[in-house]
Amino acid sequence: MNNVSITPYEQLQKLRVIDDIMFQMLAESEKVCQEILRVILDDARLIVQKVTPQASIANILGRSVRLDALCTLGDGTICNIEVQKKNDNDDLRRVRYNASSIVSNFSKKGSEFSQIPNVTVVYISRYDVFNSGRTIYHVDSVIRETNTTIDDGLKRVFVNTQYCEKDTSDVGALMRCFLHQTVTDKRFPELTKRFNYLKNDQKGVDSMCKIIEEYGDERAAEAAAEATAKTLVNVIETAAAELGSIEKACNLLKVTRKQYDDAKALLEKTLVV
Repeated sequence: MNNVSITPYEQLQKLRVIDDIMFQMLAESEKVCQEILRVILDDARLIVQKVTPQASIANILGRSVRLDALCTLGDGTICNIEVQKKNDNDDLRRVRYNASSIVSNFSKKGSEFSQIPNVTVVYISRYDVFNSGRTIYHVDSVIRETNTTIDDGLKRVFVNTQYCEKDTSDVGALMRCFLHQTVTDKRFPELTKRFNYLKNDQKGVDSMCKIIEEYGDERAAEAAAEATAKTLVNVIETAAAELGSIEKACNLLKVTRKQYDDAKALLEKTLVV
């Protein structure tokens, strides 16, 4: 059977808002992020002052994170928009960890706890995280004994596309835009304008095709490096289980400890969220 390659342009025409490359490019627009957040957070006056797509927060002592769209709002709130298609992660812990990383990164050394920034996480997924048949969920901190909601500066909103075809709300309409290969809904003019620019305007198409090509080359190289690292780590750790230590396994296999540590670090890096 002959392998039929798909051109970058053909790949582009198949992209939807929910797809990584497309959302990354859409999120470069503060107006698009503002429009999305105004609908999901039900705040027509919300202002996005700054947005950083694919924002990385390094943690030299633990797990680093990469955030899809990190927004600074007009009231100083830091809002992270996350888009997730694969249902293969612990979503609640992922949201908690990302939020804590944001707080740590944006808190100045020696600052009072009252100065810790408010954080909102908007988690958009292809699936219903809570399996309760709703398009949107607001998760609050509640005192169990009094059923009182408390404000600790963290807001979590989970949105999904699973039921959007039957959801007549604005949030449902927005989620339909995330799933379709065309966006024409007049309720979302900024999203519609930029999406169609990236898919149909020659300048937008050229930039997207270049990114798609670079993304493909980058992913191929990353996949090869990850496969090599995984093999190395598996062989060493299997031997270590028999010999009693990583050091003995490395000596037997004529591999330096640094090579093992580097391979292990690469695999852990691929788990960055």
